[in-house]
Amino acid sequence: MDAPRDLSIRPLGMAEVIDRAVALSVRHFRPLFLAMLVLQAPALALARVQSARAAAVVAALGDPARAAALLAEMGPGFALLLAALLLLQLAATAAAAAIVAPSLDPRPGGEGPGAGRRAVAAASAVLVHALVLLGAPALAAAPGTLLALRARSPATAAAGLAAAILGALVAFLVALIRLVLAPAAAAVEGRAGLGALARSARLMAPRRGMRLADRPGIRASLVLLAMFLLALAVNGLAGLPRAIALRAGVGQGGLALLGASLPLWVEVPLSLLEAVAGAALQPFSLVAVAVLYFERRARVEALDAEIWAGRLEGGR
Repeated sequence: MDAPRDLSIRPLGMAEVIDRAVALSVRHFRPLFLAMLVLQAPALALARVQSARAAAVVAALGDPARAAALLAEMGPGFALLLAALLLLQLAATAAAAAIVAPSLDPRPGGEGPGAGRRAVAAASAVLVHALVLLGAPALAAAPGTLLALRARSPATAAAGLAAAILGALVAFLVALIRLVLAPAAAAVEGRAGLGALARSARLMAPRRGMRLADRPGIRASLVLLAMFLLALAVNGLAGLPRAIALRAGVGQGGLALLGASLPLWVEVPLSLLEAVAGAALQPFSLVAVAVLYFERRARVEALDAEIWAGRLEGGR
């Protein structure tokens, strides 16, 4: 029988980050799958509620006044869904980091924080992280929005609106990239709230003279892009049976599919299939963030040398 593969961390290239993420996802498949299944259930329930409301709006298109009223009612629910999805995604990232951390940092006899402290730290960091990711774009968009509201000409209003959108997008991307390691820092080191965000910002800060390809922001952007593409592919594949069932039941496409619903005996197994598919495939992208966190520590703090020294001392 082959010896277990050593996955402890060191400075890695992007291909090696992906390779480690795949290997760790396979090694820890069961706990990762169960954690994702638990965390995805609330998001799936909220998504189904919003889908039912969207179907009601489509069904009421013949009555514009009623459709507008239903659409207005969807607004708060849609905002709640986005916030919940963000919170659950950050919580899933923290959970994945906690699960795979022993394979990446196997220092013998290390006195890390207890599981309870790390869980509380992760919860507080996830909450603060989500508030920052939602608040930073709102603050950045405020000047442009104010300009658009006070504009006396259509051109000025358009310029203000464009500035608001651009400012919000830039602020969100900067916050997303600089703070991407916060859930891992909380789950592994027990850093709570703003401490986890500050830790991520320090690890993600570029050094002067660093090559473009080695800049942490570029590397994190590639990891986040991989996460997005994987989530898109998983959602597309998991939603294919639902689309087929809806098409078979309605007999036509377009808006008719949006306003259609499935019988309970079809809805339940399809929802279970989507949850299982997401829980099985989502961990790879989250584990990639955990690998990037440890990789940044190896580059910035020589964590790999510390692990190597700890192994030598532990083997005495």
